[in-house]
Amino acid sequence: MNKVSFRLTFAEALEIGVKNAPSIIGCVVLWLLTIWVPYINVGTTIAINMLPIELAKGGVISPLGIFDEKYRKYMGDFLITTGLMIIPVFIASLFMIVPGIVLSIAWSLAYFFLFEKKKNPMQAISASNEATYGSKWTMFFVLLAFVVAAYVIAGIFAWICAAIDVGFITFVVLLALVAVIMSISLAINASFWRQLKDNVQ
Repeated sequence: MNKVSFRLTFAEALEIGVKNAPSIIGCVVLWLLTIWVPYINVGTTIAINMLPIELAKGGVISPLGIFDEKYRKYMGDFLITTGLMIIPVFIASLFMIVPGIVLSIAWSLAYFFLFEKKKNPMQAISASNEATYGSKWTMFFVLLAFVVAAYVIAGIFAWICAAIDVGFITFVVLLALVAVIMSISLAINASFWRQLKDNVQ
């Protein structure tokens, strides 16, 4: 059974995230512009959640891909899977938060198994739990390290921009920083999927 590698995850995330930063921003902008359009908005929301699958393939994604009808095809299964996960994670979080975090990580690949491996909602959740077995702590520390690094880097850039005190430069720098952070965040999930997807057939 494959397990998540801390070093490999960050190496892949940086490579995939930086390469796809403009495309991911394009996806988010298009999603925000169409979020008010009934039916279409469900498909684009699912597409945003499924971006790590496309990123894991190694190419550069197209922002227009979020309008692909294949995402709307899975609307029912996506919503059922979400419903099946939200309540147990909430209940688990009541037990001093940690069980909720563990369960969230255990089920973090459920949507990908649902969409890419054509599993039904219950099978997808179960497959995600099985695939992440033995990797949960590594995944947790990867995510923790990323959040800490993102806050530190954002803080440094914010301090530099405040010292320069030029509004336009501050806006451009922070926008670019948000784009890169968002891209690497999705790329981390892409790397998790790439490393663990073959643990379950």
